[in-house]
Formats: sequence, C-alpha cells, structure tokens
Amino acid sequence: MTPPAATLTVALDDVGDTSWWARILTILGSQYGSTRQRSVGQVDGKIRYRSSTFPVAGSVGPISPQEQRAPGMTAALEELQRDLGRDGWRETARGRDPWSLTYERVTSGLS
Repeated sequence: MTPPAATLTVALDDVGDTSWWARILTILGSQYGSTRQRSVGQVDGKIRYRSSTFPVAGSVGPISPQEQRAPGMTAALEELQRDLGRDGWRETARGRDPWSLTYERVTSGLS
C-alpha cells in the first residue's frame, strides 16, 4: 500500500491583503505605488510556508510580476524552494509562471 501524499502549491501573496493595518503600512511605506509580495506554499488552501517579501511596481491592471518589475522575486522563490526541499517536499509540476509550482510529500498519516 502506497502511503498518502500531501500536495502543496506555490503562489504569490500580496502582503497588504493580509489585514487592513498591513495594507495601510504597505501603502504608507511604498515608493512609487509599489506593493510587497512574497512566495507562499499552501496545503489545502492554508499557508504553511512564507518567503521574504519583495517590492512589485504598481500597475493599472493585473499583470504577472517579472524580476525586472519585482526585484528580489527570484531570490524569494528560491528561498521558499530551499525550505520546501529541506522539509521533504518534491516538485511534481510547473506552470506557466515561475512561481506556479506543485510539490508533494509522503505523509505518515499523522498531522
């Protein structure tokens, strides 16, 4: 019998969206309308891992940040990937965006 596997997805998280006070601090502390984001690892919709934050230049519409507009994004993603690897997560799929990653880890059945 194969042990059950947990699935983790990587996404971007807008730090200012976490609470009203974080949004105010992000806006007041931003330069040129930038926001702060981070890479996160989610299991069952709950954030289990967080990277360092990085600035993302503001825009008038939804766009996918790239390293040129979000300096530090690649380093934050690499930080998260190191944490996941250290904890036994193995990458199983990649999407279109650099952070669109899926990981799995064998679980012992205990949470």
